[in-house]
Amino acid sequence: MSASTSWKDPLTSAGFTGDLVTPPDADYDSALVRFAKNAQKKAGLVAFVKSPQDVSLVIKYATANNIPLVIRGGGHSTYGTSSTDGGIVIDLSRHLTSVRIDEAKRIGYVGGGANWAAVDAEAIKYGLATVGGTVNHTGVGGLSLGGGYGWLTGEHGLTIDNLVQVTIVTSDGSILTVNETTNSDLFWGIRGGGSNFGCVTEFVYRLHPQRSHVFAGPLIFPVPRIAEVAAATEEWYSNASDKEGLMLITTNKGPMGGPALLVIVFFNGEEDEGKQRFKGLFDLGPVMSLASTIPYENLNALQNDNVKYNQNYHLTGSTRASLPPDVAKTVFDKLLETANSPSEADLQMVLIWEYHILKRLASVSPDATAFPMRVQRPLTVMLVTWTGDDSQLTADAKKRLDVIKAFSDEALAPAFEEKGGKTELDTGYSNT
Repeated sequence: MSASTSWKDPLTSAGFTGDLVTPPDADYDSALVRFAKNAQKKAGLVAFVKSPQDVSLVIKYATANNIPLVIRGGGHSTYGTSSTDGGIVIDLSRHLTSVRIDEAKRIGYVGGGANWAAVDAEAIKYGLATVGGTVNHTGVGGLSLGGGYGWLTGEHGLTIDNLVQVTIVTSDGSILTVNETTNSDLFWGIRGGGSNFGCVTEFVYRLHPQRSHVFAGPLIFPVPRIAEVAAATEEWYSNASDKEGLMLITTNKGPMGGPALLVIVFFNGEEDEGKQRFKGLFDLGPVMSLASTIPYENLNALQNDNVKYNQNYHLTGSTRASLPPDVAKTVFDKLLETANSPSEADLQMVLIWEYHILKRLASVSPDATAFPMRVQRPLTVMLVTWTGDDSQLTADAKKRLDVIKAFSDEALAPAFEEKGGKTELDTGYSNT
């Protein structure tokens, strides 16, 4: 009997009610699957918990026996933080996935292992929504503890600004209710401080009235028009309302196999008005417009096909003051050069210039939560995906991502200086 297999009996005897999976079990391999294939590790035991009490038992057992321990919610970490080599995974994703809506109080009770697709789908049944991930197979946990930008950020701020309460199991196995009045110091910390304070088994969110349909979708432009598209985007952004949002996306390998330039637009309203809001972009004459009226619950699925589960990913990002058109072109050119240089892997690089409306985010005091970047600095997300499991291919992909991040940061530096330079609140790219 392996050491990890022998961990089952003590946990079961102590009253563990969930599923304990070790290497000999039929569902072991599937229990290891993560969003980023390169972040998967061979756990000694995966504990699919059913309750805070299960979590507490596992934490106490792992601590007493000096066993490495990690937590898996949605499994979206590209750095492997939800996986362990030989240790124990507390996995919330099998059983703690319920979503319950209190329509009268406009509150949502969400299991720590749920994803945003489940939250969006259940809440909209009552004409409600909260700020969730723009890729809806993302788990609620990482986004909610790190900050959380989304399409509704313009109207409702960050995800943490809509977090009312959590149930958390701390490192000594204590099960705590945490909110503004109970364990308030901890409530301050978990809103932006990440997942190091414990394992959250339930999130409680403030919900807001939400229309059933919105105007959203991609506009596809010829690659050579990147500077014009960036200029039109910046012009739109200077006057955008809190009901709007946009993502300007560039990649070396789009749906047709070559370089691609597209803009995903969003307006929380009627299609005719949405087209007027983005008139500057429509006037450029996109070669294809797929923007239309869609059900709200489909909004956060718009990017899903481009970031599928169980593929190799590295992810990084930065912030910016603005995106000058010449910089947009220069960075896109560098992305194509970097991504298309010889490689043994089939490699794709994507750069997403996010344009969430940040006035409400910035209206919150920097010391109100552990998330200090209460400034209007849009985020830039950089992603590389590749084929092959060889460590050299993985290292090569990471190196290329580092190159484009460094180049982008340097190219955008003058725009920061034009707006007075960075301040102590410019803490850099954060959880999205």
